[in-house]
Amino acid sequence: MIRHCKVGLAVLLSLSDLPAEEIPGIDPARQARLEAGEHVILEKRPDETDQIDHRFVTVAAIVAGPRKTIWEVINDKENAATFLEGVLESKVIEREGNRILVEQLTHVGGPRGSYRYRLWHELTPMTKADFTHAGGELRNVLGTWWIYDGPAADRCVVVYSLHIDPGLLAPQVVVKAGMRKTMPKTIQSIAKEVAKRK
Repeated sequence: MIRHCKVGLAVLLSLSDLPAEEIPGIDPARQARLEAGEHVILEKRPDETDQIDHRFVTVAAIVAGPRKTIWEVINDKENAATFLEGVLESKVIEREGNRILVEQLTHVGGPRGSYRYRLWHELTPMTKADFTHAGGELRNVLGTWWIYDGPAADRCVVVYSLHIDPGLLAPQVVVKAGMRKTMPKTIQSIAKEVAKRK
């Protein structure tokens, strides 16, 4: 079953000319929803085939802007607190080529409200950014950003997949329900910042 939420942003554009095979998990029905201006919650991550990791919530949307600008915004950890809702503090504390260690303080709900944690980000420039938990007040955080070509040079499909485990006091069913509401807002914030930088 596909859950989706309506978004009235001009940055979410048509997928009508985009071949479905270029974006795993986005079939014609999902394309139609994206074309209608919706963020779509996918059943699985683009890198999953037969086995689905049910820990993740995965969201797709079209963002208007050059791939380079979208990539820069997604990976602008030093300024993330200025444009991402829920990010209170964010800084890069270590760099090793395409690997960065980021410390963030975010409001993620749950019994404590805000949590400080560190994430290793493995960057595949202009295409993919994986992140894994490296310590802090959350028990686990894992995720990936993907950027796919859209129907024109200045339109990309952005896929965001995330797992958060705050600990025993926050059941996963509750956490994932919250993520289905907040993750589309994260992509919307990315899109707004891309529009400012174009």
